[in-house]
Amino acid sequence: MTVAAAGSDLSGWAAAADAGISRRAAIAGAAVLLLAAGNAMAEDRSITAADGRPVPLRLWRARGKARGLLAFSHGANAAPAKYDRLGAALAAGGYDVAAPLHMDSPDHPGGGKVDRALANGLRLADMRAIFANRAMLGMTGGPAVAAGHSFGAMIAQMLGGAAIGGPAVVEPGIAAVVAWSPPGPFPPMLNPGAWASIARPMLVQTGTADTLPMMAPTWQVHRASFDEAPGPAALFVGTGVDHYFGNIICRPERTEPPQEAQFADAVAVTLQFLALALAGKPLTPLARAPVAGASWVEVK
Repeated sequence: MTVAAAGSDLSGWAAAADAGISRRAAIAGAAVLLLAAGNAMAEDRSITAADGRPVPLRLWRARGKARGLLAFSHGANAAPAKYDRLGAALAAGGYDVAAPLHMDSPDHPGGGKVDRALANGLRLADMRAIFANRAMLGMTGGPAVAAGHSFGAMIAQMLGGAAIGGPAVVEPGIAAVVAWSPPGPFPPMLNPGAWASIARPMLVQTGTADTLPMMAPTWQVHRASFDEAPGPAALFVGTGVDHYFGNIICRPERTEPPQEAQFADAVAVTLQFLALALAGKPLTPLARAPVAGASWVEVK
């Protein structure tokens, strides 16, 4: 089954920046349509990586002509199905989304028993398999985007040129990077300066409650890649947003209430970023000054 829900089409909001639509209207429209998109069904498929491994995928297909393809890498100890709300929302916004079930996931048929030293390479191979199999998946419309959340956001940034665990290498054909709550410096694997080589437009998302034991004692840790990237880049900071938008992404089993308004805002900004970045336009329309109690967007 595909991920189209009757009446849920966010493609108009994907072009909101081009049309000059107000932030309030974009968020309101996204919030209404997200309710329908959140119940859309996804499609499970499998492809083969260059090393011969089967790579299970979860797909969310754009309604109508796709504006692009997002290869989405999930967070640690998670799985693509735990991002159904996000995948459905991006598909409703006009983008094909393909998320591999990485071998380090406890939900993987192999049980997630992967040497930590191999995890990055296996994840990168999974993402590259998506780009190499676009025709077979029927997802050939528009440019390719590397996207992810948390650990997966770091993988997306590596595909965009971040020098993490080795020299910087930009994946051919990648037009932009979408990094929801990426990690900050964590030596020796992730050293300061790693993101100075990012060579594609990038959106970084975080929130003022986005803290994690050891990895991110303060939310500001998550903005490091934005601060180091040469640009163009945008940083969305959601007021009160934690690592999971309550329980909307990555950890749906959490008992914390979903942060619906902030999630709709983040999706709207993501779609506006994609509309601008994939058209080669400046990201300045995304800028939003900090106001007490409200989320904001920095641009460079």
